[in-house]
Amino acid sequence: MICAASTRFTAPLSRSAAVSRRCVRKAVVRPVAIAFPTDSEEVTDLLKGKSSELQDKASETVSWAKAKWEASDNKPGIVATGSAALFGLYLTSGVISTIDRLPLMHTVFELLGLSVTAWFAYRWFFVAGEKEAITSQVSRITKDIGLDL
Repeated sequence: MICAASTRFTAPLSRSAAVSRRCVRKAVVRPVAIAFPTDSEEVTDLLKGKSSELQDKASETVSWAKAKWEASDNKPGIVATGSAALFGLYLTSGVISTIDRLPLMHTVFELLGLSVTAWFAYRWFFVAGEKEAITSQVSRITKDIGLDL
């Protein structure tokens, strides 16, 4: 294949070039065994430890969610809030993808996102007392809508 592509734009082949092209076609690809570090027992043990740690964290999260669900008195409100959030996310995604197709709007959205992120990070990290104010405001909003997290 390589020889055919390289000889397409050249003069007619001589006998030696034809022989070398035949040799290239008959070349055998030999598999080479490469030892990866995943074959070692240390890496296997490390991966097993991480896997069990991840399973423990997942079961802990599920048990936390079950406990919160059982402790909640407003189960229909939680389901309605979650459903409304998913529908709002779907609707917002459609509107943004439609607006994003307009010329220059993509750049405006990027600049707007970067500026809001920079403003929030500045407030969060550099303004004294803002971290506590933001967390108290978020907890107040969650209590107002009935999500006691």
